[in-house]
Amino acid sequence: MFNGKIKKSITGFFILFLFAQTVFAQGGPGQRQMRHEQMEARRVAFITRELSLTPAEAQDFWPVYNEYHEKRKAMMFRHQQQKQQIDNLDELSKEELLRIADAEILNMEEMTALRREYHEKFKDVLPLKKVIELYETERNFNRFLLRESRGSQRGGGRGRN
Repeated sequence: MFNGKIKKSITGFFILFLFAQTVFAQGGPGQRQMRHEQMEARRVAFITRELSLTPAEAQDFWPVYNEYHEKRKAMMFRHQQQKQQIDNLDELSKEELLRIADAEILNMEEMTALRREYHEKFKDVLPLKKVIELYETERNFNRFLLRESRGSQRGGGRGRN
């Protein structure tokens, strides 16, 4: 048991070390991709640490979570593209407004269906307590990113290129 905690600590330290190395890297091609990869590495470290995943749990959990996360990102991207196609609501007909309003509800239902599907899959690979903790951990990570983003904006854009 103690040995597993040491492995998690070393893994977490390694991930944070890699993150620190890349934060100070100069700008250039692929910088956006690098920031995305850094954020994903931080997400993995954060969730692994907060859920105290055992190696066996992590091995079963991460493929399912990554699949969920990719589907969720694709869905959110598609929903965002739909919203960007709306120029001026004041110029749309009642039928077009109704279509947009209904599409918003359909998008929410689609997201809920995805969440429900993966909730069942998470229950198959994690103890119920950790499934519940996962949802809070995801919210905490998103809050952490938001606070960090706001902090860097107030700091004159430090840490952002």
